Amino acid sequence: MHQIPTDLLAKSKHWRQDIHFRQEVLGKPFDFVSTWGIFSPEKLDEGSLMLLDYIDFKADDNSIDLGCGYGVLGMTASRECPNGQHLLIDKDFVAVEYAKINCQKNGLTNATVQLSNGFYHMDKLLKFSLVMSNLPAKASKEQHYLYLLDAYNAMQTGGRFYVVTINGLRDFMKRSFTEVFGNADKIKQGKTYTVTMAVKD
Repeated sequence: MHQIPTDLLAKSKHWRQDIHFRQEVLGKPFDFVSTWGIFSPEKLDEGSLMLLDYIDFKADDNSIDLGCGYGVLGMTASRECPNGQHLLIDKDFVAVEYAKINCQKNGLTNATVQLSNGFYHMDKLLKFSLVMSNLPAKASKEQHYLYLLDAYNAMQTGGRFYVVTINGLRDFMKRSFTEVFGNADKIKQGKTYTVTMAVKD
């Protein structure tokens, strides 16, 4: 009978424990709890950090973090836009669980976290002035279009939709934003990621 190596069993016990780290976002620290199986569990990913550097936060923005993971975009909006309400959504129940923990851990009382497949399971009466997403490269073209179309319907006039994608998707994002919103603005292109923004006229 095969025996699993004892050192592997010992490591697995460690891997099952929550991951805790502190990291600065826009010059102020957040404390995070995450776990293996969530995107970028040990530190904030470079795409999200780049996106946050280029979002024009307004104090009274009502925002939605589409595909929130363990919460950094929505958490930052909650802190930077204290007069607004902020919704974090993800289709992964584990991500939602940890985003809730992180919002509570950092005292963000104007943030709500919800399980939703895109905009499908959320309150259709909510309207947002700011939509943010670190769009996954592995999502299908059809899924990206659904995100954009549903975001358009959920946005206030004058609302802004910021996305960060790998550079390989930048032309697709420009084209699809222009189709859905009638405009697209490449805010920043780095070595790996591009930040694109559209406005609902």
